[in-house]
Amino acid sequence: MATKSEMLRSYTDAWNSHDPDKVAAYFTNDGVREWELVLSPLIGGPTRFEGPPNIASGVKAFMDAVPDLKVELRTMAETDDGAMMEWLVTGTHTGAWGGWTGQGEQIAFPGVSVYRIDGGHFMEERMYFDPDLMARNWDPQKA
Repeated sequence: MATKSEMLRSYTDAWNSHDPDKVAAYFTNDGVREWELVLSPLIGGPTRFEGPPNIASGVKAFMDAVPDLKVELRTMAETDDGAMMEWLVTGTHTGAWGGWTGQGEQIAFPGVSVYRIDGGHFMEERMYFDPDLMARNWDPQKA
């Protein structure tokens, strides 16, 4: 079985493959992927996805809006029952995602995900990021 760190690296690779089903395959049958943020009008739509089919659907919606997205794993740490990862998403926003309309702008925004892991699968991913950074075209070079 892969270590938690190896799992985070391969999960990042799944995102960068642009295959929503590969991303969703990391979750248990009752796994949950949820955004823990104060919603802004920028996002809209659901913030919680349960089970691999719903997770894949939510991931696909974002991948469709940012078709060249890249997820960079910046830092990670293992915990007793899971792991945490700081990430950076970059790409070109060309499609609609919730209330966020694509205008061809380059995006770059950081975030943190906290995972509960069981048997080599995610039981839960809680994501923390600031949706306003998405709209303001955050510059990682200035961070």
